[in-house]
Formats: sequence, structure tokens, C-alpha cells
Amino acid sequence: MRDANVIGRKVAWLRNQRGWSQCDLVAELHLLGCINMTREILANIETLRSPATCKQIEFFSEVFGVPEQELFPKKRHFVGKDVGMDLRMFTRRRRHPEPVES
Repeated sequence: MRDANVIGRKVAWLRNQRGWSQCDLVAELHLLGCINMTREILANIETLRSPATCKQIEFFSEVFGVPEQELFPKKRHFVGKDVGMDLRMFTRRRRHPEPVES
């Protein structure tokens, strides 16, 4: 299974909000120490052709001044079906039944 890119659109949006070109963002990332970033790599991330690495996500978070979680989509859509499961709660503490008053 291929890794999915879920932050590319948010990176592009944050970059555009600041009025930065892709080259501007790459320069800002280089100043922070992300020396392996190129405009081509950034373009591939923004257009969802390549996933961002964990380190790149850290640098994007720092350069935009946002928490890493903000780079990810707010909602995730899952497709599935209800399989009808019985769920029970378990705890480590054993509950003692309360005495019944007569």
C-alpha cells in the first residue's frame, strides 16, 4: 500500500495565505535547516503526488507557526459497514456490589 499525502493541500493554502511562491517557501525552509527541500519536491507534495516525511511535516509546522495537527484534514471519511458487535466495558478494579438494604 502506498503512503497517502494528506497535508499537501493545506501546505499550498498556508503558503498562498502568506503570499509566498514555492521558491519563497523553499528558501524559508532552508533557513530553518530543511536543506533537502527543492521546489520540485514541494510541488509534488502540494499536488499530492508525493507524501511528506515526518521531518518535512515538522519543518512545515515550524515555518508556518502552526501545530503539526493543523496541517492534517479536520475530518476523515471512513467507509465501512456495521458488523453488530457486543461491547463490554472492562476495568482493572473489581467492583464490589453494594449491599442491599432490607
